[in-house]
Amino acid sequence: MSFNSKMDKEDYLDPESEAQMKEAFANNPVRHVGVQNMVEDLDLGGQKNKRERKESVSITMTPTMKKALLKIAKQNGYTGMSAFAVDLFQAIIDQQENKKEK
Repeated sequence: MSFNSKMDKEDYLDPESEAQMKEAFANNPVRHVGVQNMVEDLDLGGQKNKRERKESVSITMTPTMKKALLKIAKQNGYTGMSAFAVDLFQAIIDQQENKKEK
């Protein structure tokens, strides 16, 4: 269940437990170290060029993050965030598949 869920209040944990869970998710060292290691080895130039129908998804991020990512996308020759995100996510998938093969 999302911490921002609109479900009934009785579905929520007590305030202390909820605060502890939020803290644990926010400061999860496995999550942060894993992402850091993942992006260090990311190869945006080596994506598979699959011809597949694309589906729309929504990603929530801060305005600062969006601005920074758009800047990075443009610095790498992309005209917008969508194509950059597709290539970025494909590179992550390719990287994980290559790790499994080794």
